[in-house]
Amino acid sequence: MTRSHAVIIALLQFMWMAAATAQPAMFWFNDPVGPDETVLVTGADLDKVTSATVTRIADGPNDAAGRETSVPILQANPLSLKFVIPEAFKPGIYRFTLSYAEGALSGRINLPTIYWRQGNLGDEVSPGGWLQVFGRNIVRQTGRAQLLLLPDAGGAAIKSVLTKGDLWRGAFRVPEQLSPGRYRLRLFNGDGGDDEWADAGSITVRVTQVETAQSFDVRAYGANGDGRFDCTRAIRAAIDAAKDAGGGTVYFPRGRYLISDMIVIPPGVRIKGERTDLVNLVWPDLASLPVALLQGTSRFSIEDVTIYASNHPHIISGGFQFGDTQAPGAADIAIRRVRIRASAFRGLMEPDATVQRMNEFHRIYPGTAPDTIRLSGNRIEVSDCDILGSGHSLRLFKATNAIVSGNVLNNGRYGTYSIVGSRQVIFENNTVTAADLQGTGGGISTLSKWVSASENIFVGGNTFKAIYGWDREAMTTDGPGGYYFGHAESTLPDRLSLLDAPNPYPAAQDWSGTIVMVVNGRGAGQYARVRTFEGKPPNLSITLDRPLAVALDRTSEITVAQAQQNYLIIDNFFEDTGVAAQAYGTALGHVIAGNRSNRTSGFAAFGLSYEHFQPSWRIQFLDNHILEGNVYRAGPERTVFSNEASILVRGNQTATAAGRPPMVQAVIVRGNRLDQDAHIEIKGFAAASPGVRDIVVEENTIGPSREGLTIDRGVAWWLSRKNVEERRILK
Repeated sequence: MTRSHAVIIALLQFMWMAAATAQPAMFWFNDPVGPDETVLVTGADLDKVTSATVTRIADGPNDAAGRETSVPILQANPLSLKFVIPEAFKPGIYRFTLSYAEGALSGRINLPTIYWRQGNLGDEVSPGGWLQVFGRNIVRQTGRAQLLLLPDAGGAAIKSVLTKGDLWRGAFRVPEQLSPGRYRLRLFNGDGGDDEWADAGSITVRVTQVETAQSFDVRAYGANGDGRFDCTRAIRAAIDAAKDAGGGTVYFPRGRYLISDMIVIPPGVRIKGERTDLVNLVWPDLASLPVALLQGTSRFSIEDVTIYASNHPHIISGGFQFGDTQAPGAADIAIRRVRIRASAFRGLMEPDATVQRMNEFHRIYPGTAPDTIRLSGNRIEVSDCDILGSGHSLRLFKATNAIVSGNVLNNGRYGTYSIVGSRQVIFENNTVTAADLQGTGGGISTLSKWVSASENIFVGGNTFKAIYGWDREAMTTDGPGGYYFGHAESTLPDRLSLLDAPNPYPAAQDWSGTIVMVVNGRGAGQYARVRTFEGKPPNLSITLDRPLAVALDRTSEITVAQAQQNYLIIDNFFEDTGVAAQAYGTALGHVIAGNRSNRTSGFAAFGLSYEHFQPSWRIQFLDNHILEGNVYRAGPERTVFSNEASILVRGNQTATAAGRPPMVQAVIVRGNRLDQDAHIEIKGFAAASPGVRDIVVEENTIGPSREGLTIDRGVAWWLSRKNVEERRILK
């Protein structure tokens, strides 16, 4: 680089830094929001805002436009402000304007905010296939909502058919006659007019390949299905024949098929039984455990069979090369209508034999137990299965475009279900329980050094019940540790120089995909994802996936951690568990809404020093219902035997010195109903260095409780309004 080029770059950097700090900026505001409800705006230099107005946008030409109305600004400070939508307004989309001396900021509330889209072919969709869009304010009026597909090649827009929709998801059917190609998606949620369409990304339409009609009946290769004759060799022969033919269906008619070793399923092969209750694949106790009973890497399926096993390893494994390493090209794996009854503790086992078997499991699977189903890769499906094993019911690892629907997941001894380092996952209409009193629940995590993020996950319409072991968590997030916590400054709009030392262990790992959250100083409240990580201490820098709106300076502190972003926990039922649903550690953009809880410890969001500084931002608890709140050993305070359920927001602030960044920011607790023995608690611990800031608690109803609504001195810039406490029980 010449001297003149260096001068030009330095000048551009200076000009951008000056422009980026010259006026107020807006980073986020909450929605959905209705009349007489609070809007929280986060940003930079918002204390310069002098006035605010709100207008309701008309729903088309037959709806009268709203009048621009001035509203009071509440709790204005450099990082946030709040205002209330006028009570006289009708529900809909609202335009707001924040004015300051040099100009104005504006936004539209209740427009669709797209988290992700997912088709029946994952990132693609077939003609006549389904396409779902997830986020906030996706469908507000079912009679008016639309999704259009605009062909990149030109031509008229094509309408899709809405099959179901709500605020968090819209499911659409695309036309059968849709031509293959690339299409832009435009979404209208039913509120507003022609200017309220939102960009929903793009998707490719492709025609699916016709499945091969070749079928290979295992009886033709020597399997008789009497439950006594070892059919392993015959089944392998049928699979080899299907493989040699370029793929096909290995068919099992009614029968009980004894198998004595692992069955490997090649790409392009489908294992299919006559019917789930008619076909039994049966394994005896195995003296030497293989990796799994059924294993494949890509493009295989298992359908319509029942599997029995006693002393067993993983039952079904797909998409793994070895250990927790994803196989190259792992994709297109489906487990449909499979029943699994695998118990390593079946029969009249003496206590010593039980302990010996558990020790053997812990030797093979350190600190844990085998997975009943474990899958990795793109386009994963587990549907309409009934799963029971000796350990974990289901493990998704680095899964993308996954669907887990209509299953019964029974966790075994020390077992969980887990979604690890995955994105674009639909987990719906399942029943999750524990078949063992030492079994527990599970959730979404980044508990692997091989993953940098979990994101875009829908958990909806499930039932979680009867979980008594371990922490009893029905749906939690997890992932201790992080990469960097310290000061940083901008060198370009999408580039940061790190001014402190990174954590020693993650410094050698790939940082791409991790999240950068600006937690303190100039530009606090912004986030981006890491694209590249370069240099060696003390000259470290990261390139971001997008420019920052406000430049960072030497006062700015950031945290870099494995990302957990955009979880939608919607309309689930929780009963007799520990915590029902919680964000534990790093969290961004989660919504926990419309859930019901009975005898659980409730719903929670934590910001933690969880082996690293892990903040929780932009979490919304909306319209949840706690019925019976009395709980026993149900956490999150595991040392408490008996306590009330709660909606809990907590920043575990350990430092009391002023200047410590808050761990929790921008949380909405609205419209929740707590019938009895349950309360709302917002806790930030230290007044000198609040662990929680910018909380809105409104329109909640709290029944008889010993605690009611409590907000401690470690919470800054909180607003409580329109809450009803029916009766406080004396302590």
